[in-house]
Amino acid sequence: MNEKKIRASDFLALGLYSFAGFGLEIVLSMVLPSILGVQSSEYTIVHHCVHWMLTCVLWGVMVVFLMNFSRRKYSFNIMKFSETPELKAWLIAIVIAAIAIAATTIAWGGLKPIQEYDGMPKLIFQNIYYLFEAALIVLTIAFGQKYGEMLTKRERLPYGGLFLALTWGLIHILLQGFQTGIYAFAMAILYGVIYLVFKKNIRYAYILIAVIFIV
Repeated sequence: MNEKKIRASDFLALGLYSFAGFGLEIVLSMVLPSILGVQSSEYTIVHHCVHWMLTCVLWGVMVVFLMNFSRRKYSFNIMKFSETPELKAWLIAIVIAAIAIAATTIAWGGLKPIQEYDGMPKLIFQNIYYLFEAALIVLTIAFGQKYGEMLTKRERLPYGGLFLALTWGLIHILLQGFQTGIYAFAMAILYGVIYLVFKKNIRYAYILIAVIFIV
């Protein structure tokens, strides 16, 4: 495709599609109780695990589809950024990660995995669920970053993190309250900074963001 035909709005759309991917869980939450024959408030650990695994399938399909679509239609391959981060980048990213984990620990009143622990099966399935959510988060950041760069012609600001904050972050205010929303907003910005610190190398960014998200 001719590069001149690719517009910033194309990546805005991709970013919004990525954000819409989170909503697939809401749709699943609406139909799954009828399929399972039990209300969500009465879910057992098995029901929760089924919900998480089906959500992972939906999110996984969405991530793969959007990655392939952006590569074919807009010649945007997020996997092409493969530069190995320098030591300075790792140090900055680790400091950001420490700040993010500290904020999460304060918000949860203790380490998140410990506070959430309700048996090993639930912990395993829930963390798999988090890994897929982290993938959708990173994809949203990548598209949002490209949108901001094309719109402003500047590359050093965390547009992807801001885009994630204004979508995924703000929706938390509507669904989970103001304090949770502000927390998600701030975390989204930090995730976007990590993506830039690692020079858009999604492999390293994903690993660290997933660790932060789980811990």
